[in-house]
Amino acid sequence: MLRYEKIEDISDGKLYGEDDEVCVGTNGCKGCSYCCKSDMGKSIVLTPYDMYELNLVTGKSFDELLVEFVIELSMVDGIVMPHLKMDGGCKFLKDDRCSIHLHRPGICRLFPLGRLYNESGFDYIVQTDQCQIKERTPVKVSDWLGIDELDKNTEFINKWHRFVKFERKKVSSIREMAGHEARRIREMAVEDLEVYAGIIGEQEDFEEKGAESYRSEKIEEINETSEATIKEVMKRCISILYLDKYDTTSDFYEQFDKRLRRTISEIRGMN
Repeated sequence: MLRYEKIEDISDGKLYGEDDEVCVGTNGCKGCSYCCKSDMGKSIVLTPYDMYELNLVTGKSFDELLVEFVIELSMVDGIVMPHLKMDGGCKFLKDDRCSIHLHRPGICRLFPLGRLYNESGFDYIVQTDQCQIKERTPVKVSDWLGIDELDKNTEFINKWHRFVKFERKKVSSIREMAGHEARRIREMAVEDLEVYAGIIGEQEDFEEKGAESYRSEKIEEINETSEATIKEVMKRCISILYLDKYDTTSDFYEQFDKRLRRTISEIRGMN
């Protein structure tokens, strides 16, 4: 999820790379499962890589995890995203321990680290006053993350971050274009509105309903059409990037790149 606080307000103010040491070691969180038991809302957003890992460790599809209320879909920062269902705590918490620890989602791996994105990629930050364990030891960032082929994963995270921005921009653009068109219709003189109706083959509608009823219905139609298009954009993104089960016997990153290209191709032309 996006956060808009100043870096000094949520961290120690320093930026770290994967080879740096940070004070996040918690001795395996022994005796503490506060985060996993808490209602974290929609904060544990799942990337396609997280979905691949959940497919692998559970053997279940996206649909199955939805039906079992392990994950859910919600609006997150303006677009539909899947996330762990955290009301009442994480469903993977068993006897106060994470039952999928080796395959846990990226946000869980990071905590209490966070990412600060920039034009060339991202840096890591240490979030202060978030972890309940106060006595922590130095750990190398890459060791803390514990991700195989971290360089490939970092490349994926950057691609994913750019795509999410692209999707949000696409949704915003569709809504903005509809707003411009609705405003144009709203401000048209009656004679111009009649010409407009004739051009698009709706002269009879205009004459039957009258100028103002026709105008109102046209504006409503424009808004409804744009929202339907936005829903289709988000539906295609979820379907291609999450819903179709990943082949857990094959390389994730190659599968993701193919799906990403397909997704961009399909939603680019939607207006």
